[in-house]
This record gives sequence, structure tokens and C-alpha cells, in this order.
Amino acid sequence: MTGPILLVVLIVATAFALALEQAMRRVRNTRRRVSTLVTKKQQQVERLRTAGRESLTLGREVRNQQRTADLLLEEIGQVDGELERLAHPANRTFVLDERRGAADSGWHVTVEAPIVGASTRNGPTWQGHRRFRVWAPDEHAARAKVEKRYGAEQGYAIISIFPAPPPVANRNGDPAMV
Repeated sequence: MTGPILLVVLIVATAFALALEQAMRRVRNTRRRVSTLVTKKQQQVERLRTAGRESLTLGREVRNQQRTADLLLEEIGQVDGELERLAHPANRTFVLDERRGAADSGWHVTVEAPIVGASTRNGPTWQGHRRFRVWAPDEHAARAKVEKRYGAEQGYAIISIFPAPPPVANRNGDPAMV
């Protein structure tokens, strides 16, 4: 009887050893998978950190670019306002005559257009005041040139005559050609 019991014990021990070997193999495989997953997780965390740093850097760059764009738009608005102010008809100077003698100097003559009624069609092409640049040796000659073209008989009136300022130098320091 000891023979069959010994055989049963031997079979049970063998089955237990095989089950233990299979369990150990599963544990090793699970450990390997866990270590692989931990490594993948660490790599993913590093990729996310790198992407996060890059995102922060790009966000700062976008904010800086937006500030720069806002400043440029503000400056463009200021320049547009200045251009509108400078382009106002009261700031324009029209050249009446470009002929210039050796003794002539520049004069600015402000002329007021006649007030035209609604029934008159052949009125002046402009309303209000207009400033003209005239070359003449003196104030009386400048007045005569302007009155020749825009005379009092047509309804125009000379408001003021004053010497033109000296020419402004360009960026190179050369005097402007006038």
C-alpha cells in the first residue's frame, strides 16, 4: 500500500511542481510586461513634458508676437491719423507757377474762393481757403501773379501773403530742391 500512496504523492508533487513552474513563468512574464509598461510610461511622460515645455514656449512667442502686432496696429492708427491730419485741404500747398527767376523767392498766398449760390453752375472747383506757392521778387509781384489767375472780379479774395519758409534738408543733409 505504500507503493500506491507513494505514487499518488509523487504525482501530486509533480503536478504541484508543474503548477508552480507555470505560475513562476506567469510572474516573470507579468514582471517583464510591467517593466515594459513602466518604461513606456516614463517615455510618454518625457514626451508630454517636452511637448508641454514647447507649448509654453510657443505660447510665450505667440503672446509676444500679439503684443508686437498690437503695438504695430496702434502705430499704424497713429500714422493714419497723422496722414489724415496732414492731408486735410487746409494743410495743402498748391504750386501756382513753377517759373522762377534768379531774384525770385518763395511766397505763400492764401486765397478764399467765392461763395457760389445753388443756382450758379460755373463756380470755383474748391471751397474755402487754399494756399498757393508763388515765385516772385517781392510781395506785390506775388499778389499780382495770384490776382492774374484768381482775380477779385471773379469773387476770389487774397487773405494773406507771407514768405515761404526756407527749404528743409533731406536725410543726407542736402538742401531740398525747390
